[in-house]
Formats: sequence, structure tokens, C-alpha cells
Amino acid sequence: MKKKKPTLKRIKESVTEQEYKKLMSAIRGDESLRPNTKDNLLRAFTILYFTGLRLNELQQMKLLHIKELLDTGETKLLLLKTKSERKLFAGDEFQKQLKKLLSITTDTDLQIKVISKGSSQNKREGIHPFTFIAQVNEVMKSILGDGYTSHSFRQGLITEMGAKGINTKIISKFIGHSDVKTTMGYIKPTDADVKGAMIR
Repeated sequence: MKKKKPTLKRIKESVTEQEYKKLMSAIRGDESLRPNTKDNLLRAFTILYFTGLRLNELQQMKLLHIKELLDTGETKLLLLKTKSERKLFAGDEFQKQLKKLLSITTDTDLQIKVISKGSSQNKREGIHPFTFIAQVNEVMKSILGDGYTSHSFRQGLITEMGAKGINTKIISKFIGHSDVKTTMGYIKPTDADVKGAMIR
């Protein structure tokens, strides 16, 4: 019987502030992107960075949720994967970035998806989840390199919260995990964390 070659387990990288800024700068400067594609990517990267949402969860967000984040600093999003609600919070910096990326007026249709197709009749539908996930992952890989996917935002946020000594139960509730063990599996110390912890 032929032995199966072990597959190489790749390092999954985390998105930190440095990678987030690099992504935002690259997208803003890319003149080859259609305006709606650019808007969708900038919105996605910002919301993922500040919330740690999964990309399919982000695609459920409507302008109503953004308005609530701007007005009250919080909103609730129904998560289809876990059939539960997740409360999202927006601090000052997140609200500032949202205001730059989305303009909501009194006559804005609040049922429009945050990530949507370009034509006005399709804005309530949004983009097919697999199509957008593939697009985001491809863009991230081209800008940041191998090891980065949309999930790198989630891992990066959880890792940063863990590195700041925030209680794992709080991180778990913030990120929407039902089990603290799941949250623990996400905490991946960065190279800087490991180097900073060296005692010899």
C-alpha cells in the first residue's frame, strides 16, 4: 500500500493594522477597479477589520445596521450559520471610517445591502456569497501574499484582543462564538508577540 504524502500545513496570517492600511491604500489607488467594486472592497475590509465578522455575515448587513452603528454605536445582526444574533459595536474610529465610506440620508433606502451589485434594482439582493468571497480572497492574496483570506481579519482581531489580555469570555461574546474553546483556537500570536515574549 502506497503511503500518502503529508500535506503541508500553511501558516494562516492575521490582519493587523499594518495589513489593513496596506489593503485600503492599494484599493484606493487601483484605478482599474470599477467604482462599485472599489466601494464594496473598502467597506468589506473596514467592517471586517473592526468587527471580525465572517464574510457571509457581512453580506447580510444592510444600511439599516450601519445607521444604527452610527446613531447608537451598536446593532444586532442575525447570523444564519449559528441561527443566533450577534451584537456589533462601533467605537469612535469605526464610526469615523463608516462615515467616510457610506453616506446615509433621510431618503436612503435602509434595506439596501452594504455589499451590493452596482445597478439600483439589485442593491437589495447583494452579490452571490461565493463570488464575493473569491474576489476578496484573490485581492487580499495579490496585495498581502499567501496565507491571507477574509478570515485573517477575524483571526487578527481575536489575536489582538487576546494579546491585550482581554478575558477570553468577553472575546468569545464579542466575536459571536458559542464556545470559548473555539475562540482559544483563533488566538495566534504574531511573530512580534513571540519575539516580545522571549526571555533569553
